[in-house]
Amino acid sequence: MQTIYILWTWLVEGRTRATIATLFMFTFRGILGYSTQLPLPQEFLSSGADFPVGNVSFFLFYSGHVAGSVIGALDMRRMQRWKLALLFDILNVLQIVRLLGTRGHYTIDLAVGVGAAILFDSLAQKYQHSKRKSS
Repeated sequence: MQTIYILWTWLVEGRTRATIATLFMFTFRGILGYSTQLPLPQEFLSSGADFPVGNVSFFLFYSGHVAGSVIGALDMRRMQRWKLALLFDILNVLQIVRLLGTRGHYTIDLAVGVGAAILFDSLAQKYQHSKRKSS
C-alpha cells in the first residue's frame, strides 16, 4: 500500500517529496544495512511469506516498512487526507505489533524507522527547496 501511494503521488499527482524521501531512506538503509549486517534473532518465528526464508544473515536495522508507512502518512497529512493518514497509522501500529510478535525486528529498529521517516521527509523538503532556489 505504501509503495502504491508513494508512486501515485509522483506519477499521477506530480508531487515528488514522498518519493525523494523514500529514495533517501532506502539508500541510507542499504548503506547502513550493508555496513552493520545483523543476524536474525534466534527467537525469530519465520513464515513462508517472510523474506529471507530461514535463519540467514540479514540486516534489520532499521525497518523500511515502518519508515515507508510513516513517509506515506506524513504526505497524507500534508495533503489533508486525514482519514487515510489515520488508516496508515493504524495499519503501521498493527505491522509493528506483528513484527514484535514474530521477533522479525528488534524494538530499536522499529523506533528508528519512525525517526528515519521524519528525518528523510525533512531532508526531501530541504532538497526540493534547494533545487527551487537554484533554478
